[in-house]
Amino acid sequence: MKKITIWHTNDVHSQFEDFSAIVHHIRTHMNKEKDFLLDAGDFCDQKSVMINGTHGVGGIELLKSAGYDAMAIGNNEFFAGVAYLEEMANQNFPLLSANLFCLNKEDIPGVLPYIILNRNELRVLVIGISPYWGENPESTAFTDMCGIKLFEPIPIIQDILEREKENYDISILLSHGGIKKDRVIAEEIEGIDCIIGGHSHTEMDTAECVNGTWIHQSGCWAKYLGKLTLEVDDQFHVLSACGESIIVDKEKDSVIESVIAQQTEIAIRELSKVLYVLPQDLEFSIEHECMAMNVLADMMWKTYPSDLALINHGILSKGISKEVTKLNLLEVSPSPLNLTTVVWSGKQIKDAIFASQKNEYIHMTSDRWSGFRGTELGTIALSLNVQVNCDLQTIEIDGIPLDEEKCYCVITSDFLQRGSGYEMLGESLKETSFAKEYFRDLLEMKLNDFQFIESAQVIRFHRGKQ
Repeated sequence: MKKITIWHTNDVHSQFEDFSAIVHHIRTHMNKEKDFLLDAGDFCDQKSVMINGTHGVGGIELLKSAGYDAMAIGNNEFFAGVAYLEEMANQNFPLLSANLFCLNKEDIPGVLPYIILNRNELRVLVIGISPYWGENPESTAFTDMCGIKLFEPIPIIQDILEREKENYDISILLSHGGIKKDRVIAEEIEGIDCIIGGHSHTEMDTAECVNGTWIHQSGCWAKYLGKLTLEVDDQFHVLSACGESIIVDKEKDSVIESVIAQQTEIAIRELSKVLYVLPQDLEFSIEHECMAMNVLADMMWKTYPSDLALINHGILSKGISKEVTKLNLLEVSPSPLNLTTVVWSGKQIKDAIFASQKNEYIHMTSDRWSGFRGTELGTIALSLNVQVNCDLQTIEIDGIPLDEEKCYCVITSDFLQRGSGYEMLGESLKETSFAKEYFRDLLEMKLNDFQFIESAQVIRFHRGKQ
């Protein structure tokens, strides 16, 4: 009889201060000669200065320093594109994904489908998978922009298990597929002993058994350290499993703190180079019309064909400094959200605009909405061609009263397109198209065109009779 202990994290999302405390606990309690240490992906979130400025390499250095055996590649590891991912995957650390390839279906250099770990007189097969969203146009839009191709993982996993069946004793699927997908995989595939999961941010106090496969996942944001203990007989059959999600003490690991400091210094040096200088700082408000948001809305409208631009203030977190650097733009717009063209009715637009004047919408807390890195939803900003009278409840677009029955082409974000926050907007009435740029990319591209600073001074929201 053997006990196998798997320590694990998932969806850390660059919360490295809390991760430092997790590592302190690991170093104190983990048996390095016998135990396993794995991460199920979304460790490297581009909201982090360190991750952004080191192309993700700083995150890999943290995992190496902490003694991790491998990490599954999550969506946040490939959001910055295949070149960044390739750089991360060539740091002498196993980044695993059996279903992730270049857009031309070739292997991504450095990415491994699986590894076999030999420890405690056991041969342990660890297969990694990334989130698969299907083959519909909206699902592949993001992966196409990133230069990658994802495949349904089930036949790939089955093939690896069959091909390597003589070479391992215990199998682990390190999955960034989400709890629903993990359950489907457990139902459909025989021979996976356990699934260490991520992506759905599921908090599991105990392990769950599905068709003989034990599944465990431990929330997100480095709030918990996962621990899964398997009891295995002499024929390597898993007899039982105990899963825990541990809240660790806040004492930090000095080695991790040193790596964070070193990598952050490298990142800040790279990101702090001045790109250009504006005529003035652009002030920001979460509640009221402001220069920073008017500039952004006008850039959106002028850059992407549309009837108007509509965006929530929470997309930005602060004002834009006169001296523009990549560091400032990352702090201003940390969310990995893409500019998105949708079709909404005049009624949807009107309802959202007037709802955006209410505190219950403006100060709606994010609760970690998917892709959103802000803290509050914020009021709505509009492009130069839209005029709103808040008291009379009227809206004009290009000088023409808004028609509630008409369909309008709107440039917005994939956050609002999903119905997050301003739920009355909901999904597009016609086909959605996604731009490859994040909002900080658009700002970097267009801020040195000072026409947008001039147009931002035109007021869009008015009170009283006009």
